Amino acid sequence: MNRLIVLLVLAAPAVGSDWQKRQSEFYTKASAERKQLGLDSEAVKAKYPTPEVMFSGTGSGGGGASSCVAICPGKTAKVQLKGKLPQGSLVLVQSNDVEVVEEKQTAGGWEATLKARPDAPPELLRMSAAAAVSAIQSDVVGLEIGCQHTFTFEVAGDSMEMKLTFPCGKRDTTAKGEWRRGGKSLGAYTYDVNRGEHSLSLTRQMTQEDAMAAGQGMMELMQSKEWQDTDTQFNAVMAKMNDCTSGPQSKMAACMQALQPEIERINTKKQALMLENEKKGSLKFGCASLHVEANAGSLKGEAEQCSGRGAEERIPVTGKYTSP
Repeated sequence: MNRLIVLLVLAAPAVGSDWQKRQSEFYTKASAERKQLGLDSEAVKAKYPTPEVMFSGTGSGGGGASSCVAICPGKTAKVQLKGKLPQGSLVLVQSNDVEVVEEKQTAGGWEATLKARPDAPPELLRMSAAAAVSAIQSDVVGLEIGCQHTFTFEVAGDSMEMKLTFPCGKRDTTAKGEWRRGGKSLGAYTYDVNRGEHSLSLTRQMTQEDAMAAGQGMMELMQSKEWQDTDTQFNAVMAKMNDCTSGPQSKMAACMQALQPEIERINTKKQALMLENEKKGSLKFGCASLHVEANAGSLKGEAEQCSGRGAEERIPVTGKYTSP
């Protein structure tokens, strides 16, 4: 997914999100300065080395000092980078979900006031610092959109509500989601949740009873008369296939080709039996797997392993998310 990048040019009080212009100006200026100084690459690296900075303090969403700074949606946070940062360097926040209200470079690093969009999803933000003149860049880890979000997933007439808070700096967590239909509760599942860049992936935690039920369902299918009949038919076709290989070489291809419709019919029957078995053994309600994109307060994606559906049948998902 393409996302805008906020560039903070520290030599001037630049704010906002016009990152492309600022990036171009920064690297153009750095290139001109290198030519003007007449320094070789090693000399430039020595005089304008790789920035070595890390976060100090906490944001509006908390987080441990020097490790993780979380900003709540719709809130502002004062953040600091401390360490070695050549004067005139550039800091990059790779998300248009964050506005730079004000910023300045200090003797010991960089300070800024950042504001997160009210509809920002929970995400780990990419950030980097580039040295003046040399333009050597290093990653700055630890900034994120945090705090509790409430997600509502809409799937084929049913809905699931989930209150979600990621531990600061972590991509994964667990959360309980309650499924409803017509305003009435159907029950709840616990999900493993992974966050990406403006995306969420949810996978229902399978219990030991679930695994045993799935195994029992497959065993019953394999022992059913319908499945055994298809096995018998398939074995008979394979025997004919062997006869084709023992006959005249010139007729073998035509002989085997004539058996293909029967093989396809048997495979179609097996697939239908497996699909029927999957539906029979599916969840009583809801879905086991959901994957959605989160943008501007809205959700869009797909769900799999849903109640009354085949395991690989994909169902559209819509919804919304908010943060207090």
